[in-house]
Amino acid sequence: MFSLKGRFVVIRRVILFVIGIFFAAGLAAHAADYLTLDEAIAIALKNNPVVKAEEQNVQGRRFEERVSFANLLPKVDLNYSYQHQNTTPTMTIPMNTIVGGQPAVVPFDVSTGFQDTYSFQVTATQPLYMGGALYNAYKIAGNTYRASTLNRDQTLRDLKRQVIDGYYRLIQARQTLEVARSSMASIKAHLDVANAFYGQGMIPKNDLLEAEVSYAQSQQTVIQADNSAKVAESGLNRLLGRDLSVPIQTDREIPMQELGTTLDEAIGTALKNRQEIRVTELQIDSASKGITIARAGYLPNLAASASFTKYGEEPDIDYDETWTAGLGLSWNVFQGGASRYSVSRAIADRDQLTFLLQSQKDQVALEVKNDYLSAVEANARIGVASKAIAQAEENLRIQKDRFNLQVATTTDILDAQALLNRAQMNYILARSDYARSLAALRADMGEL
Repeated sequence: MFSLKGRFVVIRRVILFVIGIFFAAGLAAHAADYLTLDEAIAIALKNNPVVKAEEQNVQGRRFEERVSFANLLPKVDLNYSYQHQNTTPTMTIPMNTIVGGQPAVVPFDVSTGFQDTYSFQVTATQPLYMGGALYNAYKIAGNTYRASTLNRDQTLRDLKRQVIDGYYRLIQARQTLEVARSSMASIKAHLDVANAFYGQGMIPKNDLLEAEVSYAQSQQTVIQADNSAKVAESGLNRLLGRDLSVPIQTDREIPMQELGTTLDEAIGTALKNRQEIRVTELQIDSASKGITIARAGYLPNLAASASFTKYGEEPDIDYDETWTAGLGLSWNVFQGGASRYSVSRAIADRDQLTFLLQSQKDQVALEVKNDYLSAVEANARIGVASKAIAQAEENLRIQKDRFNLQVATTTDILDAQALLNRAQMNYILARSDYARSLAALRADMGEL
């Protein structure tokens, strides 16, 4: 038997064991919420409904291309029918005969069919020449399919850019929150010193009040920064297709990468890779083929056909059979100028797309230049802001020493703290702007 003390020991061990299990589970759950940038992008691509819609659109355009190809192949139709008439069909034929020793013409009914007729027919038709209309329609459907894949890739690119932007904004918001909390702690420490000095009559009351007001403002800044971080987290969850309240643990720092390209190289890559440009080029090619289709209205159409028919008065159709084969030529000689107008319209459509392509290239080049210059600017700001932080920290240290020696006021301390806060915020913003500008530049170049 356990003593009372032994029982308490056992119970305490059980409780600690259970607490340990829950603690470990909590750590595991917390670890599961950690997301690298690549993992966040993968989740977004998997869950985003717009991406799924684009995938279905690609499938639809693929089937559309196959339908156009099928139009080039022979068509085979099967037909089995049954017909019942109220009487057996007949035809009256006059017959010469002798009636009463005299020549006479007597009507004679001859059966021309069955009262119940069963028929079976197989017909095959193959278009031989349509002025290039069918073939070019198939090529246009292929262009449409390829354009749909490019549109899907563009959607993926835009989503990746949004996730990268949201991921870095969340890191920025949390770093801003850390700066706000650090500033609040620093001001609180100064307030404690000011309280002690005031209690000893070493500083006037307005110095103490100024410190108290500044501390209250720093608390509000922390509240606002915390809310901004939560909003940024919800925004990233929305992009990931998850519940907005799911906690996310991210990297603590925004990685800094080399720009790695010149402006001219970036523009050249963008003009080569951008999905929008390639889609427009496919549309121009389709419009050119549309001109050929329109001109097919001037040309004849030629098709071959063959059919086999059996019919009879029984379901097994064993009475008679026939077959036919032939060529058909059709040529619409006059349509009131409709073919000419169709060709003119197709040419105008192609020329419109050509002009739009040039405008599109100019817009892409402008986007690349803007994001490239933004990245260069942000990179320069990082170096300036980094130096400013060291200077602001040293200034704050000096002002605190001067305050302790009673040769500085609370205003001097608070001004120095504000300068440090501004320098830290400038550094955080510069790193965030640089990383997000690089992501935007990669998207502009069609490399995301």
